[in-house]
Amino acid sequence: MSPKPLLASRRDFLKVSAASAAVASVAPGAWASGYRSANERPVCAFIGTGIRYGQLVHDFLKFGPGAALCDVDSAQLDAAVRQFHSVYEGRGVAAPTPDRYEDYRRILDRPDIDAVVIATPDHWHVKIAIEALQAGKDVYSEKPLTHNVGEGQLMLDALGRSKGVMAVGTQQRSNYQFQTAAALARTERAGKVQRVTCGLQGAPSSDSLPKCAPPSGMNWNRWLGPAPWADFRSASELPQGGYGSEFPYSRGHAHFRWWYEYAGGKLTDWGAHHVDIALWGLGKSDASMGRFTIDPKRVDHPVEFKDGYPVDETRLNTATGFDLNVKFEDGVELDIVDRSERLDFDNGIMFECEKGRFFVNRGKLKGKPVEELEGEPLPDSAFGDLYNGLTREQAEKNGLADGVNHVRNFIDCVKSRQTPISDVASHHRHLTVCHVANIAMRLGRKVTFDPASERFVNDEQADGLLSREPRKGFEFAT
Repeated sequence: MSPKPLLASRRDFLKVSAASAAVASVAPGAWASGYRSANERPVCAFIGTGIRYGQLVHDFLKFGPGAALCDVDSAQLDAAVRQFHSVYEGRGVAAPTPDRYEDYRRILDRPDIDAVVIATPDHWHVKIAIEALQAGKDVYSEKPLTHNVGEGQLMLDALGRSKGVMAVGTQQRSNYQFQTAAALARTERAGKVQRVTCGLQGAPSSDSLPKCAPPSGMNWNRWLGPAPWADFRSASELPQGGYGSEFPYSRGHAHFRWWYEYAGGKLTDWGAHHVDIALWGLGKSDASMGRFTIDPKRVDHPVEFKDGYPVDETRLNTATGFDLNVKFEDGVELDIVDRSERLDFDNGIMFECEKGRFFVNRGKLKGKPVEELEGEPLPDSAFGDLYNGLTREQAEKNGLADGVNHVRNFIDCVKSRQTPISDVASHHRHLTVCHVANIAMRLGRKVTFDPASERFVNDEQADGLLSREPRKGFEFAT
């Protein structure tokens, strides 16, 4: 369904221009240093105002004004506007009132908006991102960017045809601890990497959820969008204006991650972070990674599956536990496991090399190879390799240095037109491993995938799970 022109008159255009001028006129001190000129402050809009919005609006409003918010739930929008105002007020600045929409296409048709921040459920990311690029917007999308492998192919095609800058919210790439771990692996400081283990935690299960009406003010049809039609279900009545992970299990809002119809469970939740760093460190970010085989040695699903599809539509259905082995052609192995008794470390990533091992997560970076960095630091080139060939000094100038905010990197790239550190191409390749792992778990058997063709090896049944047709009325733009 292609967006329809919504700024039909000169009056509409002048109204939008006036709104843009209002947000651009906020005192320069409200924005981060280095972004004081009005033409350096991109005007952003937020599409999706759920569980990630609170952090994103706080980060993005450091670098420029926000003009509009969009959500299919009016209660979510009410809460989002309050958060928007609180960010400005926390900096001692009078807050403009953002325009609010249920239909994201109204944002894409506004000439005053430079970039969109997509924080919808996973199954909406690609459709909105493609249409935003076609509308001339730059795009920051929450991870995982795609619901399936086929969507990643569509996304890369659309980005290649556009002049847009696009980044993915895999913010661990902008963390110095994870950068150092990846550089240690790439430089073989502890010898060749033989195995990497990603501990992700398991996912929840639920009792049967009764069919019920969606919350008042929520457009359930638009929430589902490209996903297959399903009745709304909830363990109990949802409170208005919140819907965080602490609220009752349901289809929709914070718990969408635990339904294969909308997401991929822990494999595309934490896996989109940890598997990303593991493969970044291994240098396996394109088709040259070669074929890989995934063996689901242990899979715990809360419902039964037939031909890769859950047979019970009333319960959360993504894997609650797993022990997966990924073997690459070069002999390197990647294990992806929940936090079971098999692990002797926290949620995070363990690199096992010929001469030792080291561990990284959001709280620590440890191991003998890490301790040895004090006497023999990594060379600048080790980090330059991560930054697509930039030297350490160049990386710092382009916002890719230690501790630099992930959003700042995107904003820098909007100005420079360079590729962000969390680029779409490598994210697609890394996330494909997670998508393929989910297919192996859904089928309950070993599979082999060829990144060159982006197909399984002699496995038509598995190939059938690589993509899906969007629901009528929510087709993807081409």
